[in-house]
Amino acid sequence: MSDFAARGLTATYELGVGGCPTAGCAFWGLNQGASSNLNFLLPIGRSVYNAVDAKLVQNVTNPFRGVRSANFQFSYSLSKFVNPGGANPNPQPSNFQQGSDQDFVIGAADNANPLRYMGPSTLDRRHQFSFGGSFGLPKGFQTGIIAHFYSPLSTPLVVPNSGLGDGEIFRTDFTADGTTQDFVPGTKNGSFMRSIKPGDLGSVINNYNHTFAGQATPAGEELISAGLFTLQQLQQANGVAPLLPAPIQDSVGLAWLKDIDLSFGWKYVIKEKLTIQPGISFFNVFNFANFDLPPNVLSPYLTGLPGNIGGTNYAGTQNVRVGAGTGVYGLGAPRVAEFSLKITF
Repeated sequence: MSDFAARGLTATYELGVGGCPTAGCAFWGLNQGASSNLNFLLPIGRSVYNAVDAKLVQNVTNPFRGVRSANFQFSYSLSKFVNPGGANPNPQPSNFQQGSDQDFVIGAADNANPLRYMGPSTLDRRHQFSFGGSFGLPKGFQTGIIAHFYSPLSTPLVVPNSGLGDGEIFRTDFTADGTTQDFVPGTKNGSFMRSIKPGDLGSVINNYNHTFAGQATPAGEELISAGLFTLQQLQQANGVAPLLPAPIQDSVGLAWLKDIDLSFGWKYVIKEKLTIQPGISFFNVFNFANFDLPPNVLSPYLTGLPGNIGGTNYAGTQNVRVGAGTGVYGLGAPRVAEFSLKITF
């Protein structure tokens, strides 16, 4: 199929005007007079964030023996952040979260119907719990705590590029918009970890393989209708939707974010003119293992390979585990201790 495509039997999106033969490409798009190299930003996108936020704050004096004062708060956010997802360029992007973050001027996952895949954003966290407080202790000592527990991010399920060269619109373009590597038909942006859980992935892929794999895409149906190919000929020429590998038995999803920080300090005043405050803080004091913080998350491309959804077990998640990074107070990073000394005069 790539040989036919190289001679123009494909979309201008794939070859570009300069790559199409003199007569042009077979699939020009809606406007045959428009160059595929002319990309327009149009005000037709949509991004919506809705949330219910609650916060409880309390300040008390001498709450119990050994504690002179205490203030603490608990907050909870139940939210829903939706957008239609970004374009799925060929080759695969290294940062899919940025590719569907509207702050980066994203394209549409479906050029013909930009809102087709409207669903949870790849930056959506449905539940966010946070609490913290500080406690005044005798003899100038004080301690504080901050904790965060966030539910997993969501991500789409993407039929990956087949790697067979040009003519990809006959393999992974299910919407006839000229773009390839579409979401699994019947799913939308952010379906995985929302409507589709890790335990559901096998049935979703099995349904796709029985319904779409080996069948013609809309571009292939055009060739069949024109009498240029039969379905059997398209199958022989690798011009049909690919099979997706079944997920491994113990494949995992995206993970919760868990973090608790603890500080302990002492304040001493010298003749009311000089104050010294030594202290120590522990970030992620219980050393929780955290995974899937953007941009390093499980890939949505269903290749069956480690690092991708459906091909990664717990042992394989080390590639998406939050590392130490640089500096301090990296949310979710391995435990870090910070010593401090503050002098006020």
